[in-house]
Amino acid sequence: NERAVGRAIRRSGVPREELFITTKLWVQDAGYESTKRAFAKSLERLQLDYLDLYLIHWPANELQFGKDANQLNVDTWKAMERLHEEGLIRSIGLSNFMQHHAEPVMAKANICPMVDQIEYHPGFTQKECVEFCKKNNILVEAWSPLGRGNVLDNPLLKSIAASHGKSVAQVVIRWVMQTGVLPLAKSVT
Repeated sequence: NERAVGRAIRRSGVPREELFITTKLWVQDAGYESTKRAFAKSLERLQLDYLDLYLIHWPANELQFGKDANQLNVDTWKAMERLHEEGLIRSIGLSNFMQHHAEPVMAKANICPMVDQIEYHPGFTQKECVEFCKKNNILVEAWSPLGRGNVLDNPLLKSIAASHGKSVAQVVIRWVMQTGVLPLAKSVT
């Protein structure tokens, strides 16, 4: 959706510095040079000079990439560090990385990941991953904080919401925030 987002940014009339733009590197573009190429294409599609946040969308894994998967993640991270040092990305991070994916990257990193975007909601708390991130000063961003809508029908959450005169969505988003996680609620419509 980068082209559409770029058009929307230009048409919005909102100054660029007032917007926080994030996009992701697809796993098939992992690797040092391919990360730099994919990033350049993303900037071109968005018609921007820099990104506020760039994430590795999924970790390379042994099933897809063999024994060199961890090194591929490290090489990808090194390219992102370089782009950050060049001022093209303000913040760099991970998405869907569990501790065992992040540790090899962090062992070779000059810059610690700033964000790990994971699925997180009352039905899926990923406690170990969240604790690892917090211990390492990595902001956890919750994708699907409403559990893809599944938590909205939870009887306990409905009861809590009713007792406070709030919607279940409001209660869940508040809960996510109170756990120190940044909710990223979205709509595909």
